[in-house]
Amino acid sequence: MNYSAFIIAVSLLVSRVLGIFREMLLAKNAGISLEKNALDLAFMIPDILNHVVSTGFLSIIFIPIFTGYYVQNKEKEAWAFFSNILNSLGLLLLILIVPSFIWMRELIVLFSAAELPSVLLDRATYFGRIILPAQLFIFAGSFLVAVQHTRKQFLIPSLTGVIYNAAILLGGISMAHLGLEGFAWGVPIGAFVGFFALQILGSYRGGVRYSFYLNPKHPDVFRYIKMMLPMSFGVGSMFALEFIIRSFGGQFGVHSISGLNYAYRIMYTLVAVFGFSVGVASYPEMSRLVKEKKHQELNSKIWTSISRMFSILVPAVITVWLLAFPIVRILLERGAFTRETSEFVASLLRWYLPASIALCVQAVLVRSFYAAERMWLPTLINTGIFALTIPVYLLTAKSLGIHSIPLVGALGALTQVLVMVFAWIQVNGTDKIKVPIHNILKSLIALLLSFLILSPFQLYFEHLFRSIQIESLLLLSMALALFIFLSNLYFQKLLSSSDAEATIQEISQKLFRRKK
Repeated sequence: MNYSAFIIAVSLLVSRVLGIFREMLLAKNAGISLEKNALDLAFMIPDILNHVVSTGFLSIIFIPIFTGYYVQNKEKEAWAFFSNILNSLGLLLLILIVPSFIWMRELIVLFSAAELPSVLLDRATYFGRIILPAQLFIFAGSFLVAVQHTRKQFLIPSLTGVIYNAAILLGGISMAHLGLEGFAWGVPIGAFVGFFALQILGSYRGGVRYSFYLNPKHPDVFRYIKMMLPMSFGVGSMFALEFIIRSFGGQFGVHSISGLNYAYRIMYTLVAVFGFSVGVASYPEMSRLVKEKKHQELNSKIWTSISRMFSILVPAVITVWLLAFPIVRILLERGAFTRETSEFVASLLRWYLPASIALCVQAVLVRSFYAAERMWLPTLINTGIFALTIPVYLLTAKSLGIHSIPLVGALGALTQVLVMVFAWIQVNGTDKIKVPIHNILKSLIALLLSFLILSPFQLYFEHLFRSIQIESLLLLSMALALFIFLSNLYFQKLLSSSDAEATIQEISQKLFRRKK
């Protein structure tokens, strides 16, 4: 893992740790109550607006165009493009936010597949109106982050999620007397400080040149929107999984949304630490290789990144699978979050874990398509497969119950990855991918071996996981996690995975240096 990816991985890990602390506090105060469901549901409309203007994909669209100007030594035009697109789309987002604020309740009803009780809708509407303005700060800050990434400045941009989650956590603690309302107020505060104010400072230090230039008819705006449309109308895997929780989850009871969300958030930690760190750090380099038409180097960069990521992602996934119940107990079981709730969330978490593998690969592979400005192909793949899963959700809901949500979501995400890999190979060939693909296959074989060999031990420890105190459970789980993680790495090494061997060597070197 290079220095840039390391910075992003560490910041994402800290951000997710704070996010877990936030979920721990929410679990203690609210469990899987109606109030917690309302807070989870309140993010539906802000997230949809975020998706419409492609805030989550903003850097992916912005960086190739901005970098293109710099490659041609047109710095003045680059900064004019930055200012114009920020001002033009910012005005569009503001126009969308105002009616969304007014008709928040009606929009929640429109996008929900379940019939929700009035009291739940009232609280979700109230929370949603508090959260909604944060989208403006996140949107503007995402441009500032993208500019810093083009200059290979990752430290200050990497703090966005850390400050955002810290603000939500502090809001919940400082306004505990208001129930969950403090968590909602932490969202716009964290967005302003982390995504906006701090990124202005970072961009200024990086030489950003902003002006009030506004020309919506400029060709660059049309080019940007042309690239943005497939993402605005398409449905990516992350958005799909979260949307399904909020839209379909309510049909399994008023507490089901929060239960699904707890499990999803724990799974998402793996994606953030392993997938996004590699994808975000690799993207500027991918864009440069595309502009310089170095296609073999691009193939090597993509598949080597995915293969190396797999060597440490797979041990993490099998560790979380085998220790799902103690992990949920340690993180969440206190206050309103009971033992029965821990068992319920742990069962959901296990079925979400296959999706983490797919989402981590997508975090890298999707960006390779975007770097080449081929936005429609991954969008059509992801949206088409998501559309096909909707009737599957409906057909399996009765037989599988709430477990249909993570299971169908994971199968859909894995199918999207397989089709996307096939599409990439068809267009770009197989140059430089033989060794990485072999290492990936060896990682998956090691995953199966770990499951078959170590699952009986999980059954042996099952009673102990349920009976011992949290402090003892933490120590036992840490020891078992280390054993499972290193065992899987060793299985990969036995299968002659060069990535696993390099990872083990790096770990050994670091331990040896510390001992010296």
